[in-house]
Amino acid sequence: MTALIAGVRSARKFSPRRLVGVALAVSVALNLCFVAGALWSRLTPPQSPVTASERFHRLAETLDLTADQRVAYDAYVAGMLARSQHLRKGVEPVLDAAWIEIGKPRPDEARVRQLFEEASAWRRAFQEDALAATLSLLNGFTPTQRAKFIASENERHAAARERRLNNAR
Repeated sequence: MTALIAGVRSARKFSPRRLVGVALAVSVALNLCFVAGALWSRLTPPQSPVTASERFHRLAETLDLTADQRVAYDAYVAGMLARSQHLRKGVEPVLDAAWIEIGKPRPDEARVRQLFEEASAWRRAFQEDALAATLSLLNGFTPTQRAKFIASENERHAAARERRLNNAR
């Protein structure tokens, strides 16, 4: 008498039919997750980049500034935004002129070098002014506020590096 005839189940835990059912269920679950992820990435709007003004505003909220610090911070932010605008207005025409010169059939290499050097001088001046303003601001901060400010800047620079690496790929 066989086990089947006697009504006793065999010692195997999973029958081929059950294994196929489990494999089918896992396949369906994975496909649903894939489709949901694809829909999510298509339907969610891309995040717009945070402006410098927004970034500074968010940072101010985390610093717990006193009234005097807030005045100094607001002046710092206004100065940095004005410096950035001044830099763009100064550098863009110089770089445009350099690329126009490069695009000529016989570009004047000395002129191109001079223009790129001029753009570098604009950037150096910006960095020197920004450094002086930042150090002056940080001198009025507590060690905790200073650490938060530096951590925020480090995160921003790391994220910018990551974006540049991803865009280069």
